[in-house]
Amino acid sequence: MKRVTIKDIAEMLNISVSTVSRALKDHPDISNAVKLKVKEAAETFNYIPNDFAINFRKKSSKVIGLIIPEMSMFFIPSIIKGISSVLHSEGYHFFLLSSEESLMREKENIITCINSRVDGILISLTRYTKDLSHLQRARDIELPVVIFDKTISQNHFDEIIFDNGRNAGMAAEKLIESQCKSILAVFGDENLEITQTRRDFFLEKLKNHSGIKCKVIYCKSADEVKDKLSTIVEYEHFDGYFAMSDETLAGLHSSLVKNKLQTSAIKVIAITEGILPKYLDDSYECIINDGYSMGTMAASKILEIIKGS
Repeated sequence: MKRVTIKDIAEMLNISVSTVSRALKDHPDISNAVKLKVKEAAETFNYIPNDFAINFRKKSSKVIGLIIPEMSMFFIPSIIKGISSVLHSEGYHFFLLSSEESLMREKENIITCINSRVDGILISLTRYTKDLSHLQRARDIELPVVIFDKTISQNHFDEIIFDNGRNAGMAAEKLIESQCKSILAVFGDENLEITQTRRDFFLEKLKNHSGIKCKVIYCKSADEVKDKLSTIVEYEHFDGYFAMSDETLAGLHSSLVKNKLQTSAIKVIAITEGILPKYLDDSYECIINDGYSMGTMAASKILEIIKGS
């Protein structure tokens, strides 16, 4: 059965479309008898309001476009949950688009959001995004954009990001305090600004301690961490390990277990959301980056811009 519209109900009852619309909204100018007939017809024929049409007339879709670099079991689900909690409470919806770590797909996703008349865009950039020229069209039509988590150096759009330098510096200090002398630091994609920032601040903290050696590796996935460490830990000894993310920690943990290294004899520090380490090893020390909080902050910021404009 086709979807029943206000026009259909008006024709059934031989009244105007505007009368049906006002009756459904309990407008005081419409008699109770007419309201009753309209509501009975709407219920009988399963009338469902067209939210898109209503919001279009109000020049608001009540929809946010959410673009992520890729689907992952690490961190992203908590961000989405935080975003959803804020948007839902404010009567907004969102649709999720994954760029699959492709700049071309990211550009397509932005166009999809614009063509879908979203009220705003929340975006975490791909590792291949080097400039934001493809977001210029959104700026031209004054479509609010907030970048979260993965970003590049820029001053055109609001950002919600962690204090990556501070967190990495704290991790280095904890390894120093634990008197680690030989450290393996596992970072993510070397091309990402978040990786570069965490690396620079981490190494800066160690620089003033000449007795500490630090080996740095870069890995784009947990599996790549496992592959690289399978050779490294077999021939080199470390008493301290740093993982810059949950993904690198997952690969590090798997490698430590595989090589039967006793975690009681080493120090492992990770920047993490905090959930994964609970299922790995209680001895791992965590610097918490709360994905849920990042999500709520990003959603609150986009709504603040929308309401302000």
